[in-house]
Amino acid sequence: MGVLLAFALLVILMYKKVPILVAAPVCAALMALLSGLNVLSTLTGDYMDAMVGFIKSYFILFLICAIFGRIMDVSGAAYSIGNWLGSRLGARYAIWGVSVAAFVLTYGGVSCFVLVFAIYPIALVLFKEANISRKLIPGAIAAGAFTAPNILWGSPGLCNVIPTTYLGTTVKAAPLVSVICSIFFYLSANAYLIYENRRMQKKGECFIPTEKISKLLKESAEKKAINPVVGLVPIAVIIIVLNGFNMDVNIAMLCGVIAGYILFWKNINDKMDTLVVGAQNAIGSIMNTSTAVGIGGVAKITSTFTSLVNWVSNFSGSPLVSWAVAVTVISGACGSGSGGVALACSTLADKYLAMGVNPEILHRIASCACIVLDSLPWNGVMITTMAACDLTHKEAYKHLFMITVVLAFVNLCLCVGLGLMLY
Repeated sequence: MGVLLAFALLVILMYKKVPILVAAPVCAALMALLSGLNVLSTLTGDYMDAMVGFIKSYFILFLICAIFGRIMDVSGAAYSIGNWLGSRLGARYAIWGVSVAAFVLTYGGVSCFVLVFAIYPIALVLFKEANISRKLIPGAIAAGAFTAPNILWGSPGLCNVIPTTYLGTTVKAAPLVSVICSIFFYLSANAYLIYENRRMQKKGECFIPTEKISKLLKESAEKKAINPVVGLVPIAVIIIVLNGFNMDVNIAMLCGVIAGYILFWKNINDKMDTLVVGAQNAIGSIMNTSTAVGIGGVAKITSTFTSLVNWVSNFSGSPLVSWAVAVTVISGACGSGSGGVALACSTLADKYLAMGVNPEILHRIASCACIVLDSLPWNGVMITTMAACDLTHKEAYKHLFMITVVLAFVNLCLCVGLGLMLY
């Protein structure tokens, strides 16, 4: 009960715009208190161990991704790619334009935490031309960035990388299942947004700019133009190094950073800015994520969590179903897809491998399952996305929920079904 009350409080605090850096330890303390644990030792011990452990494992990746995202942003490369896609698709297909741009950049290795800052100016231009409500911008970004790139063959995303550590697989695990689920997830997310846009248009909801947004639109229009094909080169470098040469994701991202500097050197007025702001973005992003992981570290030692893990991992029937439920629930409890899949794999992977279950389908199900309940209101990526788009939970979270929870669950069911048939 203490675990549930703590997460309920976290939801309330998030809706009240309390920073997760403050809300997370408060809720972790409540969880410890209601679970009969020593509050001080839990916060300074288990909470901090989980938080720092995540930072230790992934800070370098977050840092490189943030610098890469900053290079793509300030050089105008990300805007040029998005603007090119938008001009080809036209205002009528503005939602597709934003989601395609988000997909390309995310699959190319731009972190979801920094991607939104590069995509948002593009989305504003396209949505203004199409007269689409700004409330759908986070959903359009999510449709491209939070769907297929998490589960697609060869993706450098954390949800696709972390399982390799525990299952002995590669980012190319279960290719057929990966491709089918990615296509379904991406198309269904965009279909939902198109339906919502039509419904909102009938109600008279359209694009309403604020003074801040009008200024941002003007600044975007003044950015130096870059050939979009050249803009895609650093992304291609990352994909080739990661999947063609099977190099470590950190090395692949670093190669993308180097390629970006070489190609866009003249377009970056303040070179130091890419390092300074990139580092600041990395710190903010990993702190938001690690604080959520810290709550998971506290939840992990409670009797409620132990009972929950035992319950979901002992389902009768196919181990693929129990594995899917286990990863989903644990990721939801952690409030982080990357933190949840790491925790689930570290605690349960050996058990399922000992059963003789194919590690590739375990990998693919894990990458699908960890993004079903991780995006609840307190999730760091959700908070960052809405804040960057200058929208509140009340205005935008509904659409994020439909894509990253409801459709993500349907996609997980598809993945498990394909696993049962093919493995």
